[in-house]
Amino acid sequence: MKVKLNNWLLLGSLCLASAANAEPAAEKPQDFAYGISLTTEGSAPFFRVELPEAVYTESVWPDLRDVRVFNNQGQAVPFALAANVTTQENSQTFPLRLFPMKGKRVTNQEQQVISLKSAGGVEVTLPVDSDQPMGNTYLLEIPQHEGNYPRLTQLKLAWERLPENWQTRVSLFYSSDLKDWSSSAEDVPLMDLVSGSDRLLLDTIDLDDYARPRYLLLVFNDAKTAPDLKIQSVQGIAASRHTEQQRIGLTVNQKAITAGEAEYSWPNPQPLNNISIRPTQGNTVLPLEIDYRSAASDSWHPLTKQVVFSVNGRTAEAIPLNGLLVQGIRLKGINQQWGDSLPEVSAQRDSQTLIFNAQGTTPFLLAWGNKAAQPQAIPLDSLIPAELRKTIDADALPEAGLQSQVTLGGTERLSAVDAAEEASMWKKGLLWLLLVLGAGGLVLLALKLWKEVQQKPQ
Repeated sequence: MKVKLNNWLLLGSLCLASAANAEPAAEKPQDFAYGISLTTEGSAPFFRVELPEAVYTESVWPDLRDVRVFNNQGQAVPFALAANVTTQENSQTFPLRLFPMKGKRVTNQEQQVISLKSAGGVEVTLPVDSDQPMGNTYLLEIPQHEGNYPRLTQLKLAWERLPENWQTRVSLFYSSDLKDWSSSAEDVPLMDLVSGSDRLLLDTIDLDDYARPRYLLLVFNDAKTAPDLKIQSVQGIAASRHTEQQRIGLTVNQKAITAGEAEYSWPNPQPLNNISIRPTQGNTVLPLEIDYRSAASDSWHPLTKQVVFSVNGRTAEAIPLNGLLVQGIRLKGINQQWGDSLPEVSAQRDSQTLIFNAQGTTPFLLAWGNKAAQPQAIPLDSLIPAELRKTIDADALPEAGLQSQVTLGGTERLSAVDAAEEASMWKKGLLWLLLVLGAGGLVLLALKLWKEVQQKPQ
C-alpha cells in the first residue's frame, strides 16, 4: 500500500511539473470570436486598414489587445496599431513692403560697420563680418495681421528677367527695431537659368523658426554677380500644419426604464472621447442627471447634470469624456418625462489604423474577440524600421479591402480563460488532489498501524 501511494504521489508531481513547463499553443483564427477577410492587391510588404466599428464594439478588451491578423495558412503576422489622424496644411501669403538700400562702410565708435540708407530716409547699421563686398540690399517690412506680425516660414521673390543666366547667394537678417539684427539664413542660393525652352528658377528662401520680427534685411553676398538684378516684390508665406485625431461613432443599445429614465449601453466597455445627447423632438429642452458605469457589473457613478436641447436647429455641445471607460449611460429627467420618445445618444472614441506585414499568402484575416488574448501589437517603428522609412511612407501604404464579417470561434471566445490562468487553475486542482491523496494515505497508514497494535497478544 505504501509503495502504491508513493507511486501516485510521484506521478502527480511529474504531472504538476510538466504543466508548469508546458508552452502555450500558437494562436489560430478559431481562438477568436469574429473575423473579416482582407483583400490585398499587388505585392507590397505592408498594408493598412481602418478598423471598422464592429472591432471596437465586439473586442473584449478596450485597448484592442485581442485583435490579430492571420494569413491564409492560419499563421499570425506582425502588425501595429496607430492613431488614425489627418493632417491639414494651411498657408497665408502676405505682401511685404520693399525698400532698396544703398550702403557704405563707415567707422562708428571705432568699429567698422555698414551704413545702409533707403531713398525714403530709413537708415540701418549692420556690423561688418568680413571683407567680402556686399551686393544689393533690401529692407523688408512685415505687415501686421490681426494685431500681430505673422510667423513667416518662407519668402518668395519676384525679379525682372535678365538676358543672361545667373546664380548667386544671399543672407537674411531680422530685427524688431531696426537697431539689433540677428541672422536668420546664410548663403541661400538663388538662380534663374534658361536652356532652350527649359527654365530652372530658384526664387524662395526658407526661414528658420524665429520670433515674429517686424523687419527683414535681404543681403546679396556678391556685388559682382547679377549687378543689374532688381527685386520687384517679396511675398511672405506663413504655412502651418494641423494634425487632428479621427474618431468613430459607436452604435448604442437603448432601453427605457421609466417614462423619465433610460439606459444606453455597449456590449463592452469603451474609452469614449465624448458623448452627445439631444431630444428626439424639436424645440425641446431636457434637464438631465447623467450617470455612467464602466462595466455591466459595476455600480452607477454620477457623471454630470446638463440641460440638453434641440431648438431652432441648434443642439447642446458634446460632453467631453477624455478616454473615460464607459459601458453604460443612464439618463434621468429632472422633473421631466419624455414618454416613448427617448433622447438620442451618440458616442465617439478615437479610431485606429492597423498596419500589417503581408507575410504568407492571401487572403488575410482580421480577427478579434478573445478574452484570453494577450497584447501582440508592436510599435510602428519596430514594424517599419527607420532604415525602411526612407522608401516606405506609413501614411501612403496601400489599403486592404474589408469583406463581410464571419463567425470564427463564436461567442464562447468572449469569455475564454487565459492560457496561463487555465494552467494555474489546473495546477491548483492537481495540487489539491495530491494533498487529498496524501491525507488519505496517511489515514490508511494510521488505520493499518492501529490494527497491528490491536492484533498483538496481551
